[in-house]
Amino acid sequence: MFKPLAALIAASTLTVPAIATVDSGTTQLLQTMTEYGVTVLYNPPACSEGWQGQYTTKKVLSLCYVGQPTASDFDTVRHEAFHMLQHCASQRRGERGIKPLAINQTQRQQWVSSVLRSGDITEIKSVYPTKYHQVELEAFAAAAHYDANQLATLVRKWCVK
Repeated sequence: MFKPLAALIAASTLTVPAIATVDSGTTQLLQTMTEYGVTVLYNPPACSEGWQGQYTTKKVLSLCYVGQPTASDFDTVRHEAFHMLQHCASQRRGERGIKPLAINQTQRQQWVSSVLRSGDITEIKSVYPTKYHQVELEAFAAAAHYDANQLATLVRKWCVK
């Protein structure tokens, strides 16, 4: 039961291609995540389930790609890194699981709408169950808005070694 649920919660089965970018800071971001206790798995057997990436509350990041990483793969790393930040923020607030980083829902929705196109928001909502919309929309917007170096700085700010 946990495995499919975790994949559904944190898996990037779609990317926002118009804003996916290759990011030279990705290696440093992955190293920072590792320093903060995340285990990174490259192309584990679960990749056959069709998703591109997954971050779990057990601090495991799985990345699925074929051949040379593409802009979409770099985007997936940023997306999943933001799920790590959401998890860290939840823990700091005394909550369990992965919850939106931004507590104020109105401000979060305004920010997401300023970063993502309405068609992208609609597509994301069509892929994920309603209870995950806010977490996923925030992570997709963050992956589009922040570069890997900025996310590494946020990991160091929000997460505890």
